[in-house]
Amino acid sequence: MHPMPSRYDLSRVPLQGAYVAKQCPVRAQNDAVHPAEPLPPTPFLERLFKGGNNFEAEIFAALLALNPEAVVVTEQGDDAEAATLAAMKRGVPLIVAARLPSDHVGRRVGRPDLLVRGEHGGYRPVDVKWHMAVTMQSSGAFGLPALVASLAAPHREAAVVGTDSSAKKNEGDVLQLAHYQRMLEAAGMATTDGRWGGIIGTERQVVGYDLDLPVWRTPSTSSGTKLRSTMERYDFEFGFRLDILAVAERHQHDPSIDLLVVPVKITECAGCPWWEYCGPLLEQPSGDVSLLPRIGWTEWKVHRDHGVTNRAELAALDPLTARLIASGLDVAGIQTVAHDVDPATSLSELRRVWRAHKQLDELQASGVVTVADLLALDATTSAYSGAGMSALPEQIDQARAALGSEPAYRRRGVAELVVPRADVEVDVDMENVETGCYLWGVHVSDHSSMSIAPNGHRAFATWEPMTPEVEAANSAEFWAWLTGLRAATRAAGFTFAAYCWNANAENTYLRRLGVARGIEQEVDDFIASEEWVDLLAVWTRQLITGGASSLKVVAGLIGFEWDVSDPGGGESMVRYDVAVGGPDDCYSAREWLLAYNRGDVSATLAVRDWLSGAGQSAASIESCQLTR
Repeated sequence: MHPMPSRYDLSRVPLQGAYVAKQCPVRAQNDAVHPAEPLPPTPFLERLFKGGNNFEAEIFAALLALNPEAVVVTEQGDDAEAATLAAMKRGVPLIVAARLPSDHVGRRVGRPDLLVRGEHGGYRPVDVKWHMAVTMQSSGAFGLPALVASLAAPHREAAVVGTDSSAKKNEGDVLQLAHYQRMLEAAGMATTDGRWGGIIGTERQVVGYDLDLPVWRTPSTSSGTKLRSTMERYDFEFGFRLDILAVAERHQHDPSIDLLVVPVKITECAGCPWWEYCGPLLEQPSGDVSLLPRIGWTEWKVHRDHGVTNRAELAALDPLTARLIASGLDVAGIQTVAHDVDPATSLSELRRVWRAHKQLDELQASGVVTVADLLALDATTSAYSGAGMSALPEQIDQARAALGSEPAYRRRGVAELVVPRADVEVDVDMENVETGCYLWGVHVSDHSSMSIAPNGHRAFATWEPMTPEVEAANSAEFWAWLTGLRAATRAAGFTFAAYCWNANAENTYLRRLGVARGIEQEVDDFIASEEWVDLLAVWTRQLITGGASSLKVVAGLIGFEWDVSDPGGGESMVRYDVAVGGPDDCYSAREWLLAYNRGDVSATLAVRDWLSGAGQSAASIESCQLTR
């Protein structure tokens, strides 16, 4: 397996580090051409840089204490490359703060945090990341076994497979490992028994990744999608960005040469220094299709290839035709063979010219019974036949909702909004940082006749320096309270329900508690029960807005406001550092965090009440009148 050669002259492209392959290609282009003044780092990003560097220093110190044979590369620039190469040639078991020899052919530079020698020679890259590298789900459920080694023996050969956890599929992390792997191969210093790398996360253990294991589903010209390995994924992404930079370099000397990529909205945009440049471009004239939920680059490209470049053009497509295409019907193909047929002809008579008789039957079952009905289907929409766009009907409705006059619309087929309610209701929201969960907040609404629990907000918080033990103790206090209230409610003959917004985060930390306290089954039973309600799922099953579905956005749509300034996860992490960092502002930071959490649980309550009340009059997306 080797990278494909570029069709561009790459000789003038600066050598690139490990981050470029995982970053937005438009960002790489903007970094080169500098079309505007970039935004400075936000306080949250500065916190990430500082925290990541501090955590890396802690891990380095632990590794050196546990591995006295390790070598630290203290030199800079070319001297660091020479020192790293010399250490590898000596067969040093562990090299810390390495700088690999520059790969001028591949246009790469790289500084892996660690290089670990393989049992049979050669080296594997390991990077330190200030986030979790393991999730508390079995590999069978999540798909990627957690191959874990200790800091005292960070070699793959010493790793064991975790039975109740999976390695996190963080694409950015492993693309960096692939970058270092290619550099090791270029230097002749890679292991020969497979391509493996490791991530040390906040669990403080080495989680191994097979870089040749096909785990990433990507577009394929032959079959729609295909599973590809991290190495394959990296080679494409890195090569694509080298091409972008090569063209950008030519564009700077000759502006008549078009740049390779244009802005597309992705998750990375929220923290990108170029967002103030790209954002306004995406908003014109009716908004780029990538502004809609779950439309990534692949879907954006399909729309662009079909001449649909904005939300208004997408909203103008025909929902019926889209639904037929999404069910697998080749509407365009059938229209082609029927083009010269008498419009009054029954669709069943096309069996002699269209062998896929089942498709004709499905068309008739959908009300398309004559050739005239068939040819009346929207040609622009039918052109999507065979494009693999099973979500096209959803995307059309999302575009209509985004441009409509109402904040939210009922989905097609939803006659009445349904939200589970109970006699005793508890809204739950968890706050965490990279090292663990420090706060569980609840809002109790007791509708029973027995006053089983006081109404209002309650917080289970710890301001102690975060450790697994501190996290488990605080979470156990919350769990004991929650399960106690649940049991008391049941014993009194009333119904109980707990609600959260997007249960994935809460479930992660509940499962961590389960493992820490040996109550995995008890926790799993609760998570799987009807008494644990993911309100986000309730919302998205029934309503459509054309925009993001975070709690901040959805609650804002129904008029809810937080009591604190700048409510958000990034700001809460900045405040947390102050809350546990010292006496100066710690009390005001703690008050802010408690008020922020109180707002979160109150927001879920407000959304639930809206669903049961005013939301019942929400218009159907079928009646949406476009206003833009």
